[in-house]
Amino acid sequence: MSMSRRVTLSALVCMSFALAAGSANARDYPKEIEGDLIAVCEAIKSDNRLALMRAVKRSRLSFQTLNKGLVCNGQDMLTFALTHNASTTGKLIARRTNADSATLTAKR
Repeated sequence: MSMSRRVTLSALVCMSFALAAGSANARDYPKEIEGDLIAVCEAIKSDNRLALMRAVKRSRLSFQTLNKGLVCNGQDMLTFALTHNASTTGKLIARRTNADSATLTAKR
């Protein structure tokens, strides 16, 4: 199974994000943003800061909202970036989500 297909399946199966009234399950999110969420995961993995900024903007969701619910291959955004050695996008995610600086150096 290709990486793009795995990202797609993970984003579809595991994606949920916080709404004002509560949380939405993956089956409840609007289908029209499916491609945008996959693009965010792919941009994180590519370690391209500009591509990530564009993908987040296209999704019309904030970094904080995505951080609360987007799952790329079973991992949160920052962990996904770190496991793919995407330090540039990892730093951007950490800065935009106010993650602790120790999070960037922690390895599992």
